[in-house]
Amino acid sequence: MTNISKIISAVILYILLIPGFSIAETQIHFATDSFPPYYYEEDSTLKGVQYELAKAVFDKMDTQIKITFMPWKRAVLIAEAGKVDGVFGVTKTEERQKWLIYPEEPLMLVTLTIFKRADDPFTYTGVSSLKGKTVGVIKGYSYGEAFDNSTLFKKEEVKNIGQNFRKMLLGRVDLVAGYSVVGKHILKSMALEDRIVSSQQAIHVTPIYVGFTRKPGHLQISEEFARMLKEYKMTEECHKLMRHLDLPDNAKLPCK
Repeated sequence: MTNISKIISAVILYILLIPGFSIAETQIHFATDSFPPYYYEEDSTLKGVQYELAKAVFDKMDTQIKITFMPWKRAVLIAEAGKVDGVFGVTKTEERQKWLIYPEEPLMLVTLTIFKRADDPFTYTGVSSLKGKTVGVIKGYSYGEAFDNSTLFKKEEVKNIGQNFRKMLLGRVDLVAGYSVVGKHILKSMALEDRIVSSQQAIHVTPIYVGFTRKPGHLQISEEFARMLKEYKMTEECHKLMRHLDLPDNAKLPCK
């Protein structure tokens, strides 16, 4: 072996021995459920506002992202078991922080609201106004501490909000809790915009994150992602991306 070959081999070995370094980390594999128009798959193509925002940042980090869609509860479970690198589009809870690393900078803020039948006179004025109601929720979702911990009303779990809307029209639940922009997007796709409406008052406004499992190297990736995401939000490129994606009027813009 020549001296040059020895030097090259030594450099490669040194890099591979750096804590947390992995060639595989040039691709990060996330699990999540479909969350249109924020992130979803259409004709085998990944789309959505939050996906495009995250992809723009990961591209700057020379890192590819892979997203596998599945029911939310399953996505959380396989991430907790370390079978993927993280959860895409996740809210922060005390329990999840035990096994997920959250970047300091969230992707964006989203609003949770109550949906009701258009002919229902009910007015949502806070969690206390749900007393005695049966509310449809998605299994494994968090709707804010006050809502999650309340025993004033009954919660019925399903896999997606579309199922909850159908249950409400059949009279099997009184109301549905959901993300405002997502719910309205689904209602439009189901041609139910005139039959189901959302409350004026929000249940909760929460930041949505890209969460990384606690694997070697993920803390560094999370910190770098947070730094670059924060910087990206300050650029004209971010605003141009949002205009191109035609973000819904009632969504909170991530760009500064």
